[in-house]
Amino acid sequence: MRKFKAILAFIRNQEWVDEPKWEDEDEKAWTAFLGTPTGKRISLILLNLTLRQNSSAVMKEGAKLAEACGYAKGFRGCVAVLESL
Repeated sequence: MRKFKAILAFIRNQEWVDEPKWEDEDEKAWTAFLGTPTGKRISLILLNLTLRQNSSAVMKEGAKLAEACGYAKGFRGCVAVLESL
């Protein structure tokens, strides 16, 4: 029941927004940004954060292992979306 209440509390605070359309100009600007020194640093930081989540997750035991691995997988999925834009 506690988890269910937590899920409901989380859902209530997350409002859906209309997703803006990703245009060709956006793709070009994002790709150009990722080619800059700052963009390259962000990419490396995201890679390290992903690796850190993965390594931290596999060190857990029992039920915490599944939860941590799920979080790490979701984190990696988010990073993959950013990389694919």
